[in-house]
Amino acid sequence: MVVAYKEHIQFIMILVVMYVMGVWLDPTIYLIFPIMMLLFGVKKHFFELLICTLWLLILSDYIPVDNATYADLQFAKDLKPMVPIILLGFFLLNRERFAPYPKFIFYFIPFFIVAAIGLNDSLDFQVGAQKTISFILMYMVIPLYVNLLHREHGEFFWRSLFTFIIGMLAIGIVLGIVVPQIGVLEGANRFKGIFGNPNGVGIFLNLTFILWIVLEEFGLLKLTKKERWVTLLVILISLFWSGSRNGIMSITLFYLIYRLTKINWFLALIAVAVFIIFSDFIFDAFVEFVSFFGLEGYFRVNTLEEGSGRQVAWAFAWIQIQDYFFVGGGFGHDEHVMRPNYHWLVRKGHEGGVHNSYLSLWFDTGIIGLIMYFGAIFRVVFSSFKQHYIVLAFIVSLLFNITYESWLVASLNPFTIMLVIILTIFAQNFRGEQAVVEDESVSEKN
Repeated sequence: MVVAYKEHIQFIMILVVMYVMGVWLDPTIYLIFPIMMLLFGVKKHFFELLICTLWLLILSDYIPVDNATYADLQFAKDLKPMVPIILLGFFLLNRERFAPYPKFIFYFIPFFIVAAIGLNDSLDFQVGAQKTISFILMYMVIPLYVNLLHREHGEFFWRSLFTFIIGMLAIGIVLGIVVPQIGVLEGANRFKGIFGNPNGVGIFLNLTFILWIVLEEFGLLKLTKKERWVTLLVILISLFWSGSRNGIMSITLFYLIYRLTKINWFLALIAVAVFIIFSDFIFDAFVEFVSFFGLEGYFRVNTLEEGSGRQVAWAFAWIQIQDYFFVGGGFGHDEHVMRPNYHWLVRKGHEGGVHNSYLSLWFDTGIIGLIMYFGAIFRVVFSSFKQHYIVLAFIVSLLFNITYESWLVASLNPFTIMLVIILTIFAQNFRGEQAVVEDESVSEKN
């Protein structure tokens, strides 16, 4: 990891300078950032383009602290819509270099069509159209860039990418310790680091942990023992300090099923079935376990059953969905319906949106879009299942995680880009040098 930092020290300093400009509300950041993106593109520095995208999306998730002197990193929220357009532009200018293209992108075309049709009933066509375009572009261009960077740089690309991700998480921990009014949620004493809220930390950590294990499983990344310990420490500190129950459970599910697949994939499948069938019993056992060790406050047991008011939102959302059952109202429709009823929902014990990606997708694209989207996801997963049983752990963890959060319907956030990167690895069946050596050893034994 140190080597990756040294290799990209100039680029890191550029990110630091742009961050400082954004924090100080320097209006020139609205000119400097696009110029830097254009310069990277012209010089064909595609890795820097990808990292700038992830960096900006992470910053855009930040929710301002009241009366903060540097307000809210609003520049990241304002600038992020241009990012997928810039990425698309430089892909079009360098089409030959990006070829051959990842074919799994086409799996999502039926979903894109249904989402576009839903705009006919959009309550805000302009916002819905913008969200639809950004969603389509992110699912198209990110696999193209990842595929190119893997082909041209191999393990060095994956090491640099993962080093950047862990570095951003480490910065969040430092902020939580040194400037708690920024890195810790006031009143709840829950860590949020560089993200908007503790639950956002949990989602990102789940995807980061999955990416880590997938990279090593595919032979794309080989960390030293010390690097593994540092990575694990950063993830665990962030996870348990955030108190994200969804994050803790999602990571635990992924790791347990992943370890079971190492023994026997069918045994792992049985474990998944048991978890689904006896989920109520497992939940009760978990509450008893937490109570026995006196951790009711940490796990907020008093809000576990109703999901911190989520059941109120889910019941309300289900009623509203009936009017847009088959096709939906276009991207952003869930927000357009929930926001006018915010104060009523607060009185019922819920703050926020739908907090369920299935219902949010149903809101926006209808039952048809929901089927089309997960049809594409499962096609990617099952096409890789024969070679890599780890996809079983991935899909179970993902499906559980999105049950309590709606991030899947948004494209310009730090979570969707991580998901698309992982899907690209599965679909393209990337193999590192270490994995190739292992495959050859197995072939010789056979």
